[in-house]
Amino acid sequence: MAGPKSRADTKKCPVCNCELRSKNYSDHMKRVHNMAASEGQGHHGSNKGKRAETRKGELVRKRRTRNLSVAACILLVALAGTAVYLTSGNDTPGPSPVQLPPPQVDSAVRIPVSQLSASALFYTYNSGGTTVRYFAAVGTDGYVHMAMDACDVCYAEKKGYQQVGDVMKCNNCGKEFAINSVGTENLAGGCWPSYLPVTVSGGDAVVDITDLKAKTFMFA
Repeated sequence: MAGPKSRADTKKCPVCNCELRSKNYSDHMKRVHNMAASEGQGHHGSNKGKRAETRKGELVRKRRTRNLSVAACILLVALAGTAVYLTSGNDTPGPSPVQLPPPQVDSAVRIPVSQLSASALFYTYNSGGTTVRYFAAVGTDGYVHMAMDACDVCYAEKKGYQQVGDVMKCNNCGKEFAINSVGTENLAGGCWPSYLPVTVSGGDAVVDITDLKAKTFMFA
């Protein structure tokens, strides 16, 4: 009568964990798992390791994909915001660069006509701490044309004018005025480069300080 089975005579299947007699191990692996006995060695642990590595790799790939998607969204939003900014009224230029304040003689400022040309020059006057702006140019008619760098209607926006060819363009509403028409009073109402009286004397374009001070409210 055969004695009890020794643990040394048994082997555990690494795939299904069933306990087998050593002599039946190879046959079990071939019939049940369609594997050679040598292929089963360490198979279960290897599969667990591979599955763990696969899950880790998938998590890393998902994280990278998510990060790339977030970065792409941020970039698209930034580009869209830039496009909206450039195509909206926000690209309207502000006040044009100014020259040094012209010399003040008695109760007037004097600008040498020889310094003026078809390209408008912008000047400032300090009226009690408020910077008052105005511009001057020589028109195709040969005369000096001068006006405040503010519109009778749009002055509250503090955007002033810019020169585009032979016209002055309101930076707020976009209305354009031929330089030859600048320097006259606003008789029709609406947008208009605010009138600033000027006379030419001794080769200078002369502007009274009182006329500049009168327009301080447009820049305050």
